Amino acid sequence: MKQIVVVGGGGMAREVIALMNPVIQSGQVRIRGVIDDTLPLGEDFFPGYPYPVLGNIATFKPQESDLLLLAIGDPAARLKLGRELSTRGCRFFSFIHPTAIVAPDAKLGAGVVIYPYSLVSANTRLGDFVLINVHSGAGHDVVIGDGSVICAHVDLTGFVQVGEAVLIGSHASVLPKVRIGDCAKIGAGSIVVRSVRAHATVFAQPARTLKQAEE
Repeated sequence: MKQIVVVGGGGMAREVIALMNPVIQSGQVRIRGVIDDTLPLGEDFFPGYPYPVLGNIATFKPQESDLLLLAIGDPAARLKLGRELSTRGCRFFSFIHPTAIVAPDAKLGAGVVIYPYSLVSANTRLGDFVLINVHSGAGHDVVIGDGSVICAHVDLTGFVQVGEAVLIGSHASVLPKVRIGDCAKIGAGSIVVRSVRAHATVFAQPARTLKQAEE
């Protein structure tokens, strides 16, 4: 049985724990508790979730059997915390929901979280601490850098390259071979047809008239 410590005590922590319920109930994992900088020590981190607050993130010292699960939604914070905790000797747990599909030749880094009904296709590479939300797809030969967060219903088509600490909003689509630079933000519903520079924020759909029929 794997012993998990959840990093972060907000809404994403509750969400990820709820998604993990089947593997918790089956005895594959046990959640020892939560670490968070804002919650009182020793108490359950949220009503109905019987997992105590073990301490704050800055001073946490893992037990030998602890595996950390990042429940942080902000890409920059996710990457920063993941790397800081790694330097302190922490090891990370990757959670892949049983309904997600991961190609046999896909390569996943440490601390990856993949939500239900998502796809990681052939020869795709996910860096450390990547999060892919529900019903999202990373097509063949996609690369996603460390700490990036792919929100729900996102379509990353073939050969897309996503940098580190990128946020891609819900229902966004990225066309083949597009590159997205580090720390960029892609707004919800956007269709990205050309490469995006690092630290840029893009939003909206590039809709235009292709043909006008006679009235």
